[in-house]
Parts: sequence; structure tokens; C-alpha cells
Amino acid sequence: MKPQKTIIAYKLFRTLKNRPYEIFPLFIDRNNPVPINKWIEAKFIPTKGYAKRPGWHVGRLPIAPHLMKKNGTLADNRVWAKVEISADVDWQPEANKSKTKDIKNKIPKNGFYTFKRPSNQGGEWLIAGSIKVKKVFFK
Repeated sequence: MKPQKTIIAYKLFRTLKNRPYEIFPLFIDRNNPVPINKWIEAKFIPTKGYAKRPGWHVGRLPIAPHLMKKNGTLADNRVWAKVEISADVDWQPEANKSKTKDIKNKIPKNGFYTFKRPSNQGGEWLIAGSIKVKKVFFK
């Protein structure tokens, strides 16, 4: 469903040499391509080794030092995308109720909340129920 209110954010994706001009999530559900210019609902896919924090993880700016190579550059198979996220529902009050200030058991449907992170992880993440990839910055 298309949201009434949205905000612009940025998400890092990966590419595959044998599938040019397609983008894929970095970690969760990593084998399924993400369509461009189409609203996509988040899925809750618990994955061993990753926190249960369902939703699309994006940043207000294209900054993610923890996902860069040691020399500060992106891996050749990683690209930034400008995305819209749903903003009809403010999930922050629910996230703030938890000790960890996140929502572990459900997707923030039709909205998002902010999740504070260390500066080397961008300072904060926005956890959204849906995204629309607007533009991919292919290399």
C-alpha cells in the first residue's frame, strides 16, 4: 500500500556481477533482488547471528563506516540507493518502551522509528515498515 507520508533516506545494497543493474540486501534475505520504483513491505526473517529487529534498516544520510573497507571505501559490489520510507505511523513511542529502544517482535507497518547506534554505525538507523528505491548510485 502506498503511504500518504514519506521521508527520504539511504540504504546500502549489494550487486552481483552476473546480474547487473539489480540490487540485493546485504545480509537478511540476501538472495532476493529488491525492485526499483516499487513499494516493498518489510518481512520478518529471523536470521542466525543477527538481532531480531524487523524492518528495512536505512540511514538519513549515505553514511555507514562499519560497512566500509578498512581504507574507507565501499566494496566493489556495494552501492548506495536513495529510498523513500513510509512515515504514516510514528512507531517511536512503542520502540521507546523497550529497554533496548527497538521493536523485536513486529514490523513497524506503515511507518518507522529511529534506533540509536554508535557513530561508527552512522549514529542512528531508521527502521521502516516499507521502502521504495528511488535511485541507485551504480558505480
